[in-house]
Amino acid sequence: METKPKKKPASKRTSKKSSPTSRKIGYIVSIVFMLVFLYILRHLRDWGVTFLNEDFEKCLFYIEISIYASIAAQVLFLLYDNRWFRHLVLGIANVFSALSVIMIYVIFPFDFGDADWVKWVKIGLLIVFGITVITIIIEIVKGVRYLINDPEKD
Repeated sequence: METKPKKKPASKRTSKKSSPTSRKIGYIVSIVFMLVFLYILRHLRDWGVTFLNEDFEKCLFYIEISIYASIAAQVLFLLYDNRWFRHLVLGIANVFSALSVIMIYVIFPFDFGDADWVKWVKIGLLIVFGITVITIIIEIVKGVRYLINDPEKD
């Protein structure tokens, strides 16, 4: 008697979409994390981090703006949680992130004592800036695409 190989059941696409409740919890956790990170950033020099120079205070202003923009975005997502809106707001918040990264590059508040370290950190900052700009473009394009296709669908 010949046995036929069993057909594997057709795989069903499982939705990776998270529930609104879990997304809201994620937004709250993100806000708490950013507030803790803000506290840490404000106290780094007090705690004696040796590679930061006096110019760190100038950079801190731009970093704080970026963090506040991210917190504002998370608060907005708690109030209105739609896919097109999330992408557009993330794109706008990432503009502030790009600004903080480029200002860290320009002001460069680090004192490593080694020219090689300075070179590599500056290259890393430029890479992060480039990735952030690409992310801005992707988020805005996604947001517009979702807005045009189905603005009320999440």
